[in-house]
Amino acid sequence: MEGGFGEFILGKKSKRNMSLVRKTPAKGVESLHPISEETRAIIKRKTGKDYQYAYQLPKKLVLINCQDLVDVSALGGVKKLDLCGCPGITDVSMLGGAKELLLVRCTGITNVSSLGGVEVLSLWGCTGVTDVSMLGGVKWLSLWGCTGITDVSSLGGVETLFLSGCSGITDVSKIGGVKELYLDGCTRITDVSMLGGVEYLDLRGCTGITDFSMVPQAYRD
Repeated sequence: MEGGFGEFILGKKSKRNMSLVRKTPAKGVESLHPISEETRAIIKRKTGKDYQYAYQLPKKLVLINCQDLVDVSALGGVKKLDLCGCPGITDVSMLGGAKELLLVRCTGITNVSSLGGVEVLSLWGCTGVTDVSMLGGVKWLSLWGCTGITDVSSLGGVETLFLSGCSGITDVSKIGGVKELYLDGCTRITDVSMLGGVEYLDLRGCTGITDFSMVPQAYRD
């Protein structure tokens, strides 16, 4: 209907009042987004508080080891979110607005393309994740034990990067701009000659490196 919901209600009222009413429905719909009954029950079990709508949620929320947690679509406004040990979660597309997001052992997750704006992100043990090409803007990133990852060339802008146990990685030549880099247990890496600018480098268990003359001088002792 031309004029929108506000005009329909006001009819011939003044334009000034009309503009006020037009804004009200849109704001109400957004702020009153309901939390699903299942997720609401889990949050109440963990926090002791009953939140009915997304806008009521705190800025920090810890929901660890919730085997029955599946729907996290209402948690997009939470800035510090700990969902470690929740294997039932598969869709995290609504969580890109978080500042700190911990998804340790959330093995049901496969797509993390929407999380590039998160500052601190842990995907430790998320073995279903294979594509991290959109995570170059993350400042602190843990991909510990993400064995399905093979390409990390887009992560050169990450400040602290954990690739420990990522056995699928063979090429680290593009991530020399990382400040702290953990490659312990990356057995298929053979060449680290391009990592001379890294401030802290962990190469423990990198059994594929046989020519230590290629290791930056600062890390040979």
